[in-house]
Amino acid sequence: MTLGILNQATGAAFPQDLSARLVAQPPEGITIKMKVQRQPVAPGYTALLLPPKQTATERTALSQAILAFAAKRPVDERIALYRHGDTVQLFSNFLTERIKLAEALDRYQKGIDSDSNPLPLVQAIGPAASDVSEVGGAGPDVMRSLVVLAKDPQSVYINLTNVYVIPVAPDATGLSAASGAIDDARQNAFYKVATCGPDAKFSAKLQVSNTQGDLSASFLATLPEEVGAPCNVDAIDTEKRVYTPRLELVFDDTQRAAHDARIRATQTATYDDVLARSDFETQIRLAPGQPTILATAHLHGNGSIRCERKSYTIKLDGPDRYLMLGSATDEYTLISMCDDLAYMYAPTAYGLFAEDLFPLKRRFVEFVIDGKTRGIYLLLEKTKEEQVRDSARVTSVMRRQYPQGANDFFEVLHPDTGDLAAPLNRFRAFAAQIAPLTGDALVSALRNQLDLDQYLRYLAHQSVLRSGDYIDEVYFTGTEQANGMGGTTETYRVMAWDPEGYTNCHSGGVNAYPDANNMAYCAEGKLDAKILADPKVYKIYSQKVDDALNITVTRAKMAAALDQTKTSLQALLVTPAICAAMIELLKINPGAADCAVARSVVAARADAILAAYDARRTYLLAQLATYKAKP
Repeated sequence: MTLGILNQATGAAFPQDLSARLVAQPPEGITIKMKVQRQPVAPGYTALLLPPKQTATERTALSQAILAFAAKRPVDERIALYRHGDTVQLFSNFLTERIKLAEALDRYQKGIDSDSNPLPLVQAIGPAASDVSEVGGAGPDVMRSLVVLAKDPQSVYINLTNVYVIPVAPDATGLSAASGAIDDARQNAFYKVATCGPDAKFSAKLQVSNTQGDLSASFLATLPEEVGAPCNVDAIDTEKRVYTPRLELVFDDTQRAAHDARIRATQTATYDDVLARSDFETQIRLAPGQPTILATAHLHGNGSIRCERKSYTIKLDGPDRYLMLGSATDEYTLISMCDDLAYMYAPTAYGLFAEDLFPLKRRFVEFVIDGKTRGIYLLLEKTKEEQVRDSARVTSVMRRQYPQGANDFFEVLHPDTGDLAAPLNRFRAFAAQIAPLTGDALVSALRNQLDLDQYLRYLAHQSVLRSGDYIDEVYFTGTEQANGMGGTTETYRVMAWDPEGYTNCHSGGVNAYPDANNMAYCAEGKLDAKILADPKVYKIYSQKVDDALNITVTRAKMAAALDQTKTSLQALLVTPAICAAMIELLKINPGAADCAVARSVVAARADAILAAYDARRTYLLAQLATYKAKP
């Protein structure tokens, strides 16, 4: 576990290292082995709670102070903005992009202060603190802070165990003090505690010797797959964790029959979509030599469900498992990459999109079914669940499909119960609102309900990568957002999915936005056509293309991302059985069962993608220059 230790009198970390003084007192008859070391945690999630009843002058000054505070924080720290009033409203979600914070503060300054009966501060802190503690899930081992901006910070006393609460005055001095307190706690207050003990769950008191105060901590039961494993507390530290190289499905006769029935249901002569996608029970071995655990699985994919090497979504029985750095969950997707030539493009694009357009954790693993290797797969966090987890107050998750008539159409994934039409209707209301708008009014309306800069980055990246199929390969995540007028609305961010690069657009691009400047590519959404047709929005888009070529997807970054994917794949293409299982490589080169040949096929594909990037880059730079030269 990761444990934070603060001096209750000062609210700050103890300057001295308390590792040797941290002890556990388990119940009588229980013996544990424990190792403790002080270890800083990474920047994580910070929420700012605005006070109620601020004058216009106070709001302006506080907004400026918040922007100054945010500018000095680590670039990977996700900062959210809440406001304390009759309710606790979320103005801006946990994002690294400071422009969204600036937009939220603009709404705050221009808004109204209609709270007639603000919540008591102790009640207002709870909802914001709850969001801070839950966002991102249990996987990220990071700092979680709530800065309470209160006119009387000395009167604020909140004893929360999952969030570092810092009450300060609502001004530049207070925010500067909060920034220093967060950094001090992040660097000095945290300790890694590794223990071995009995297999069953138990509780124990943690204490710092020669210091008052204790914490009752729950020590979880040993995971079934780890029962009987030797105790080595030095190996438990997450910094030293080695992640499993292999996942294996294991079936009994009944489970195998159910699995095989799903496989048969994907064949052309016996195709049964409902059966093919239905759940079946299985067992999974998470690492070589471990016992199996129970799981539920189903086949994954749309067109790829017909591939010989199937993709799977797997839900593990019991608690979350750490199968990737910074990730803990009980649901994973195993992608065969059967429709990705030499398995190079999508993993590379995911690497380029990480933390903005594709935040899911991922890595390559060997996948085995009943003792027979199926080759290299891409292990991913599950899409919908992680999108819900990665933001506060999520109202919808929808995957865009092909338009229906004049409207964009979506598959609603969250909420998965209740009125499934409601998210669709809300998006259509948003589309209807922006339909008559142009220029500054359109930009303003878009920024109010869409992360416009992120969406335009998405379109720009798809153009740089010349993706011919992304209309239905994007998720829209809606979250609650305060409008500054006492109410809330829904605002959208996107996540890229299943990218295909340097491919032709559907039907020769007949349904794509006809960009006279030739900088958009295969933009087939109705939203795309609306916003790219507006000169004000298009100018912002052109800058995103410029940024992509010269900042986010430069040739050096493209080459590095390709090299990372190639190196990771080639490191696994060393076992003859694995190479022989990569049947898609055999279609490219029948000799690829020889691992040296398989590695050369991967390398050749990396070179081909880079050459396609170079051609596209040259073309877009010329189009940009022509566009910029226009009066």
